[in-house]
Amino acid sequence: MRALIYILEGTWWSNKEVPLVLPYLSALQSSHRGIELSHRTIRSAEDIAHYVGGISAGANAFVYIACHGQGTTLLPAGKKSAIPYADTVAALGTAKKKPGAVSFVHFGCCEMVGPNRRGSHAAILEATGAKWASGYTKSVDWLPSTFLDLALIVDVFQPFIARKNKMGPKIKHGATGFMRDYDQLARSLGFSALSHVSGTTQLFPARHR
Repeated sequence: MRALIYILEGTWWSNKEVPLVLPYLSALQSSHRGIELSHRTIRSAEDIAHYVGGISAGANAFVYIACHGQGTTLLPAGKKSAIPYADTVAALGTAKKKPGAVSFVHFGCCEMVGPNRRGSHAAILEATGAKWASGYTKSVDWLPSTFLDLALIVDVFQPFIARKNKMGPKIKHGATGFMRDYDQLARSLGFSALSHVSGTTQLFPARHR
């Protein structure tokens, strides 16, 4: 089964569509067989809802939102395009109309995980029916966070897709190894995730120190 990654990328510092993370994901696709990419530029909550709503049932996709963020608010095209967290959650909720459409949701953005980490992630999981939600509690440097995002795809998402009949053990095993291998970088960036499999939730890391 192919690992489907839907990249929803803001315009960053320009009004033009000049993707910054897509080249990195394209390189990953070239080096890791089984990855399939779909890229769209977003400027509003409506864009998110439209593109996520178009993901097929059973796709088990990884939705990767990459843009500026501040205080759990998305800024896909500057401050005039601000999307409050509740609106982001509602937009992602279009995925639930198609069971199994989305398995992972990750924010490659600054400050998209609030002080109540579990609550922030749980809202995404509830809205989408996903098994995994993650992002950053801090303002992060673009390059280090992008590298960590790539590692998340390879170490956690791809194994999950490869053996989806053993989803629970594979998510926990992959996430534990990911946190062990990238502990210092993940903690410096304020990385946070919540998995939800078979009625059981688990935070990664369990605590922020």
